[in-house]
Amino acid sequence: MTIRNLEFLFRPRSVAIVAEPDEPSRYAEVVLRNLGAGGFSGPLISVTARKAWRFAIGTHVRLDGLDVVPDLAVVCAAPDHVPQIISQLGARGTRAVIVGMSLRDRMNSRQIVAAHKAILAAAQPYLLRVLGPGSGGLLVPPNALNASVAPIVARPGKIALLTQSASITAAVLDRADSKGIGFSLVLHLGASIDIDLADALDWLAADPDTGSILVQFDAITGGRKFMSAARAAARNKPVVYLRSGRMASRQPASEPFTASEVYAAALRRAGWVRIDTLGDLFEAAEAMARVRSLRVERLTILANGHGLGRIAADTLLASGGQLATLSKDTLKRLGERLQMRLTASNPLALPANISAENWAAALAAVLDDRDTDSVLTVCSPSPFAQSTAIAAALCKVIKDSGRNVFTCWVGGTAMLEAQRIAAAHGVLSHDSPGKAIAVFLGIVDYQRNRRLLMQMPPSQTDGFSPDTTAARTVVAEAIAAGMETLTPVQARRLLHAYGIDSAEYQLARNIDAAIRSADDIGYPVDLGLVLANALPFAALASGLRSPADIHAAVRDLRRIAKTQHPGQRVSNYLLRPSAARSGAPALRLGVADDPVFGPVIFLGPAAAAKRSGEGAFVVALPPLNPTLAQDLLARSHFAEELGGNERAALESALRTALVRLSQLLSDIDEVLGVELNPLHVETSGVLALNTRIRIEKSGRKHGLRRFAIRPYPQELEQQVDWNGRQLLIRPIRPEDEIALGNLIRSLDPEDARMRFFAAMRHLPRSQLARFTQIDYDREMALVAIERGSDGVERSLGEIRAVSHPDHAVADFAIVVSSGCKGKGLGRLLLQSLITCSRSRGIGELRGETLEGNLRMQHLAQDLGFKLTAGADRGTVDLRLVLCTP
Repeated sequence: MTIRNLEFLFRPRSVAIVAEPDEPSRYAEVVLRNLGAGGFSGPLISVTARKAWRFAIGTHVRLDGLDVVPDLAVVCAAPDHVPQIISQLGARGTRAVIVGMSLRDRMNSRQIVAAHKAILAAAQPYLLRVLGPGSGGLLVPPNALNASVAPIVARPGKIALLTQSASITAAVLDRADSKGIGFSLVLHLGASIDIDLADALDWLAADPDTGSILVQFDAITGGRKFMSAARAAARNKPVVYLRSGRMASRQPASEPFTASEVYAAALRRAGWVRIDTLGDLFEAAEAMARVRSLRVERLTILANGHGLGRIAADTLLASGGQLATLSKDTLKRLGERLQMRLTASNPLALPANISAENWAAALAAVLDDRDTDSVLTVCSPSPFAQSTAIAAALCKVIKDSGRNVFTCWVGGTAMLEAQRIAAAHGVLSHDSPGKAIAVFLGIVDYQRNRRLLMQMPPSQTDGFSPDTTAARTVVAEAIAAGMETLTPVQARRLLHAYGIDSAEYQLARNIDAAIRSADDIGYPVDLGLVLANALPFAALASGLRSPADIHAAVRDLRRIAKTQHPGQRVSNYLLRPSAARSGAPALRLGVADDPVFGPVIFLGPAAAAKRSGEGAFVVALPPLNPTLAQDLLARSHFAEELGGNERAALESALRTALVRLSQLLSDIDEVLGVELNPLHVETSGVLALNTRIRIEKSGRKHGLRRFAIRPYPQELEQQVDWNGRQLLIRPIRPEDEIALGNLIRSLDPEDARMRFFAAMRHLPRSQLARFTQIDYDREMALVAIERGSDGVERSLGEIRAVSHPDHAVADFAIVVSSGCKGKGLGRLLLQSLITCSRSRGIGELRGETLEGNLRMQHLAQDLGFKLTAGADRGTVDLRLVLCTP
């Protein structure tokens, strides 16, 4: 993953259009016209790619002379000529290219693959970045750049739009223009053979001109790379997405969930918000430009009539939303102003003859309510007040409020002008309660998903130590025997090593013994037969509640056995409990391997042989901690019918099992799939009645690299004695934001200049969040933490390394508290980073320091770094080779 040279795509100083004279499409013509009309201030160059015959063998292409080396070139040529053009541009110094023509209409699949390889091979020697093929181009409105075929000119704004569909790009731009919504960037990705969605997200995560991101896509490849970028983008900016192509990405029929559900779970974990229709995409674009963050997740509804208010409230509640409760003081003030008696109800029905002035007064009173954070106003045509007057009055109140107000204008032509007035004042305006509520709930989802994004599950479960030796022994024995599925005994041993119980069938030699066993187990029970010579017999009688049921089941099973295996005798009877004694429903818990996102944990009702419809099962990506496991349980609606205390105990038991199953996946690479069905949940723990665990020889993706989200590397934590003080050196965590900010603010001006190359002693919260919410696969930051006598943790130093995509190089930087200089803390941190980087396979550590920072230079030399003059005047480069290729 890299944003290398993307500045030449998104911030070019010069642009060239490269086209062949006989190219039949009008792509180059349209892009050149858009560039000229957009007002781009840099040089625009039109270049002709001409065919040249050499010795009458083969067709070659040469470019006309270039007076200026373009940062960005838009190429429109025959597919087999594109690599030659890219190579010539790269040799001249161009570092970004848009390949506009789609190859799908001109080539078969084999030819397309070959063409993609040729384009990448031509670009690679120059580190030239390629957008497309088949890209509709990009628009950067703040820079007046329109290097696209979009028929609509986008105005500047704070929303970035990323799409895999040119038609959706045009539709969103047209709708946004009608609403007065602007964009910081609009990008159509095309085939994404080089610059893909993850690369664009990485750029936007640090783009100061972008406040929020809108994404439309069908599918992605490389779940780890994508999730890393998706989480980075969502840390500081809201991301809303629309995913199409669900029918084309079905999960195998053997799995109880769909690929769409996996995508939804992954992006929920990334902090993104899903929308389901193109209409919602338009609404989301408007909301993202204007919405404020929520303090609480409840909504107050004001309507000029009972009917509309009830419809809005029903829609909210049916969608899982919550209504706010108005205080008595607010109701009293409203009643006095409206001269009517109001009861403590929400929605609040305003009188049908309410004036525009009283509409505004009612809204102001509600916005002053201490328990109100968001308000929905629902207005229909009235003979007593013009909707335009109401809109103007409401907008004046909303302007002075720090709350979210969603205005809804129900009707037809009579309400259009009111919508336009609201939109012109920057107020969220909708034509139905459903659309307004969908936007409100989207904001609620965003804030909930951000809490999931902040979760950093550790690589080792707190307070629990699995018997990894026993677990690895079981798996190694099975692998050595060439097995792909563990036997029931082996599966039981593996699960037991992680504190998950698996039931053993009780054996009974005759019916009387079977009845005695059932009495011991407790009814209801399941009963099966064991045939002589270990013949397989899968039939099972379930839910037996009495000795009479057992006698009847034995007769039926013997009849089936006699038909399937004539002449074979029954050697034993198998019994197990049918249902949990707690009364909780039996579950199906398992792990499946998703082709994009890797291991997926799923949970749903037991014994579901086939999918019972989308939503019957819930899924989550490991690693899990108790918070993430609880989110999975909440979405599964587990044991909702049970009482509070009992349900809490059952949830605790199941939550523990989920976290331990996640830990098993983290520790044992060879486990490919798990099926616990049925799984009984008791207050004392869980019991798996049937287990099936699939394994494979490790080698595809080692360890935690098969996870789409890398867990917090708890194994890197180390307690150290530093000059008689106890420090904890550990990877940085999101909760370190305040401590890191305090460390930077405590620096002397000269120390701050040495670290940041400028007199900086304060970082904005967005930057602190970026520094503390990292992806441990791409970046590592270690902090030295000291706990004071007051119990507060303080950061005395921080060091970080950001690796290149291939891990060949990592760039590092270090900061130590001014009060700790010269005492060996910097050495301790740098040595820890060197050890960590070497273990992660980083080839080389690189740093940069000012010439005057002699202390840093001496430390680096002592630890083996090579020092050379830096590329920038007054700087010194530090290099340490860790691993040779």
